[in-house]
Amino acid sequence: MKMSIKEKEIFTKKRMSEWGIMTFGVALAAFTFSFFLNVNDIVIGGVSGIGVILKSKLGMDPANVMLIINTALLVLGFICLGKEFLVKNAFGSITYPLFVKLFDWLYDVLKGLNDKFDLLVTAKGGTADYMLVIIFSSILMGAGLGYVMKYGGSTGGTETPQNILFKYFHIPFSLSLYIIDGTVILLGFFLMKQDINTLLYEIVFLFANGFVMDAIIFSGFNKRAVYIISNKTEEIKDELLNNFARGVTSFKVVGEFTKEDKKMLLCVLSSSEYYKIRDFIGKIDDKAFFFAVRASEVRGEGFTYESENNS
Repeated sequence: MKMSIKEKEIFTKKRMSEWGIMTFGVALAAFTFSFFLNVNDIVIGGVSGIGVILKSKLGMDPANVMLIINTALLVLGFICLGKEFLVKNAFGSITYPLFVKLFDWLYDVLKGLNDKFDLLVTAKGGTADYMLVIIFSSILMGAGLGYVMKYGGSTGGTETPQNILFKYFHIPFSLSLYIIDGTVILLGFFLMKQDINTLLYEIVFLFANGFVMDAIIFSGFNKRAVYIISNKTEEIKDELLNNFARGVTSFKVVGEFTKEDKKMLLCVLSSSEYYKIRDFIGKIDDKAFFFAVRASEVRGEGFTYESENNS
């Protein structure tokens, strides 16, 4: 039985790899929540934070809370934002609380096997250092969420109200994120009667987590857009095309001091490639003028996908 065109698009090696990475990202975020945030009553905002608050005040299972809220938000998102939003967010919204449930069970198993296990990861009353828990968990959570978002996925939660606020009230995503997460964190502070140190730790987590997410989503900020003006542009262009296998764009420019017509090359490289081409330029033209700027996001052949012949 032949697959349809849409099925072929879904089941390509590249697409399956992306789904695998997104699943890993969801699992990593859920592991971080179960083994570090939940056991230490750390409220990080969003639906996860609400789960921690309701566990503390009402004894509810955070995984069940997240599943219920995420499902309700998916329905709301479908009503307000349409089918496309539902398809995009359904996978992470459902699997994230299921993974949390799995890792909560695993945590209980490990605690049952070794009664000291709980003390190893608990900062309050245990041996874990609170700052180390915050730093380590923010790195793991940021990496997990970053891998999910990099390939167009989501773990649900605040993304639905963010999109609704943007669509109907034109509130920027960055502002709505601070409003929603900030509100949840403050609720946790007052309802759970946390001390000021805990509140400050949770704020540190938010910023560190966001930084790691950006680093993953934007490929670690390790790409450089390099602009080159040289009398040896042909040699440099050949080097970039043949030995670096990178695309090159050229511009006609005018040096206003000398009024000479020149050619400027533009090429996007990784950091390691930039250092190599810098050495190459220095060897063939020590009078060349070039500069590099950090490229916050690079998409296209050679960076986010291979050429069609390799797919």
